[in-house]
Amino acid sequence: MIENLLTILNNAKVIDLSQTFEEGMPVAPSHPKFYQNEVDSIKKGDVSYLNVLTIGEHCGTHVDAQNHFVDDGEPIDKMPLQQLVGRGVVIDIAALPDNGVATLEMIMDWEKTNGKIRQNDIVLFYTGHEKYWALKPDYAPFMSNWRGLSREGAEYLRDIGVKAVGTDSMALDAFKPECGGYPAHDALLGANIPILENIANLKLLTKPFVFMAFPLKIKHGSASPLRAVAYMES
Repeated sequence: MIENLLTILNNAKVIDLSQTFEEGMPVAPSHPKFYQNEVDSIKKGDVSYLNVLTIGEHCGTHVDAQNHFVDDGEPIDKMPLQQLVGRGVVIDIAALPDNGVATLEMIMDWEKTNGKIRQNDIVLFYTGHEKYWALKPDYAPFMSNWRGLSREGAEYLRDIGVKAVGTDSMALDAFKPECGGYPAHDALLGANIPILENIANLKLLTKPFVFMAFPLKIKHGSASPLRAVAYMES
């Protein structure tokens, strides 16, 4: 079994799905920004080179744990290792207007063409908003008007039993959902289905793939930065 798995992995194309962590990257206004400060430097005569990082849990490509929206919900350090490993599915909603949402009808129409979403799938929404990813001061377009997932769509995926739901934008809920609030977060995190945000390179996933990512083991954490990858058929 192990040899077969290694053969499959070695022959697959690996796609990096994480944004680079660097100072000036887009971060929600209420969240801590990312800082990288040099501690030791070989150029300055130190034995080694190292930095200290200041980073919010919801910075960059990351996963939300249940306790982000559910009081006393499951924290990130209790998330099963298999939770973010599974068949990946990409749904393209880039044609929606600014602040538009993927409705239940849209998802079911997608299934008619692409096949049924299955239990334990990891569903990723390509909004096209990644094209605005930039460093400060040029990141303003990324910080607003992104597309998202409707409550009914989130509830449908919840009822299927998917492992996780993600997006290439700053949040899975649209920038200004018509109903207000965070309906997709409420529906999914309420059922302990993690939410992935700021996923990169979804446009490159043109063949069947396995999604794989692992959160940091942060005690009582509400989220964790991720190095997410896709193993895609070559």
